[in-house]
Amino acid sequence: MIEVRCFHAFEEAEALRKEVNALNLVSARPDPFSTFEFFENFLRHDECFPGGRGVRLWFLAAFLDGRLAGYLALKQVTRKILGLRTSQIGFLVTHDNDRPHVVARPGHLSRVSEAFYAYLLGRKQEWSVLEFQQQDDTSSLFPPPATVSLEGYLVRPWPSLENGTIQVRWGTLHEYFKALAKGSRHNVKRQVRHLLAAGNVELLASSDPAITPALFELYRGIELRSWKSKANAIIGRHPERVEYVKGLLDARQPMRITIEILLFDGHPIAGFIRGAFMQGLYALQMVYDDRLRHLAPGSALQLMAMRQAIDGRYAFLNLLSGFGYFKVRWLAEITETRIAQIYRVGSLPFWHRTLGDWKRRVFAAKSKQAPMLFNPVRRVVNGQEDGQTGPGKLPDLQTSPEERARIAALITEVRKGRGEFLSATELAAVMPFETQRVAGVPLRQRHALYAE
Repeated sequence: MIEVRCFHAFEEAEALRKEVNALNLVSARPDPFSTFEFFENFLRHDECFPGGRGVRLWFLAAFLDGRLAGYLALKQVTRKILGLRTSQIGFLVTHDNDRPHVVARPGHLSRVSEAFYAYLLGRKQEWSVLEFQQQDDTSSLFPPPATVSLEGYLVRPWPSLENGTIQVRWGTLHEYFKALAKGSRHNVKRQVRHLLAAGNVELLASSDPAITPALFELYRGIELRSWKSKANAIIGRHPERVEYVKGLLDARQPMRITIEILLFDGHPIAGFIRGAFMQGLYALQMVYDDRLRHLAPGSALQLMAMRQAIDGRYAFLNLLSGFGYFKVRWLAEITETRIAQIYRVGSLPFWHRTLGDWKRRVFAAKSKQAPMLFNPVRRVVNGQEDGQTGPGKLPDLQTSPEERARIAALITEVRKGRGEFLSATELAAVMPFETQRVAGVPLRQRHALYAE
């Protein structure tokens, strides 16, 4: 028989740390977002609940014959509806990670999921809504196991953000580039050529925890000049969010973080933060200076991400959630997901949702809205349609003497460490097409990016 225990603090579950991480490694889909260290760091620096106020951990652990058989990281939060407080339980992690799920050995997954449902439904007086976001067709939580009855509950599934993952099946970056659609190849080649021809473009990259903090500071500087800053979508939007990312850089985290920075005439203009875990590479954050958006520096960084995935012999590059229309151009496979909401009948959220369903039936538009093939937030903050910005003149990238000195000091600190530092000529040489710069230049520190 499976026994379920609920821990409301990770300090209480500290004895399970090694078992949790070991179970993740042998589960059907091991990932860095299901490790004990990731959970700790996320809860400690949850920007939505600074200092832990308004949130309570529900870390469910299932035991079979005294051994850990599965776990599920949840949190309980308080919401207000019509001025009244209600309680909701959902996943601990949020949508900018990858498809939260029950972690268990494949042979135990169904039984563990049943036990977790039994535990949650047995404590239904403590919550009004259960919400499981980003559940795909392999989910053991939704639809629930056949033995779980939700009679007496209102169940509502909703479409959620899709996942895009590139399965690495090419031996070289050149082979990957050839596999892109003709139109995509043309666009990427044009964008990268224009970028490299416009100025002196260099690359700084490292996964060494000794220097990734300096790279992160360069990344944060780029954020302030990006469209994301206008949409409050940057890491620096909240001090806890900054500390959360700094926590991921810690050498004790199972996921090894790589940060890449593009320099344009000595100015940081684009950055990419990726995480490596087992056979997977995860695209966590990307940013670029909006003043150079017509040069599309993100395309060059996406190629560098595929280069790391191929040269590092990873099985996949997970681009995480949303914007599937864009990710398929880079040959990502799209996995649809949904949000499952389970309302306790008679609760305030139940009546609120029932009223909302009625309004949608009455006032819903007759025709379906066509899918958007652009980023609506970026379009709004830029005040123009994507792709309509002409090349024009290069902007003045000059900064204050103090800022130049700070950037120079950070770059010097990075170059003293272990990493991959490519000159403009070397960067051109690794591109999978001719860039009108000298090709065939040997790379001085290519191996260092993947060093243990």
